Order: sequence, then C-alpha cells, then structure tokens
Amino acid sequence: MARFITRHNEYRSLFPCEFYLRSEHFLAAVSSSDAEFSLGITIGKSVGKAHQRNKLKRRIKAFIRSNDKLLPDGFKLNLIARVGAAQLSWSTLCDQLNQIIQSLKDRPCK
Repeated sequence: MARFITRHNEYRSLFPCEFYLRSEHFLAAVSSSDAEFSLGITIGKSVGKAHQRNKLKRRIKAFIRSNDKLLPDGFKLNLIARVGAAQLSWSTLCDQLNQIIQSLKDRPCK
C-alpha cells in the first residue's frame, strides 16, 4: 500500500537522497525506508498553470493507486515533474512512471 507524503517535515527528511532516477519528464529522488512505499509529488510553476499542475498531480495519484501492487516497499520517493509533463498523454505518463518504478525495483533496498 502506498502512502502519500503531504507534510513539509516529511519532504525535508527525503534529503539528502540516496540516488536519483530519471525519465524524460520526471526526476525521482529516492531514499530507503523501513516502512511502506511513500511518495511525494513536487510540481513547480514552470510546469504549467495551476489547473495543469493539479491535473497532473491527480493523474499521478490515480496511476499510483491503480498500480499499488507493483510498488516495492522500503523506499521513499519524491517525484519531481519537469517542464512538459503537464502536456503528456495518459499512456505516455504511465510509460514514464512505469519506467521509474521498474528502475526502482531493479535496485536492492538497503
């Protein structure tokens, strides 16, 4: 079961991170954890207007909820959206998030 990070002090505990994972429109700062999979979403103003950023955040959360079984436990991940992420189609967004999750599963947790 994935948990979403919402509090500022939880975001601060993610840094310094252990390693980064990248896709074309996303950067993921990853730290190991003893608990379940945790996800924070960071979308800056350079990505788009408020309604575009909110839509992207809803789509990312929908993807995570629907693919909950694929997520490996023992990681905290801060997903940072890059410019152009708000214009992605649903299938492209899913492909890029799947790429990050697969890279995460390939790495052993400490």
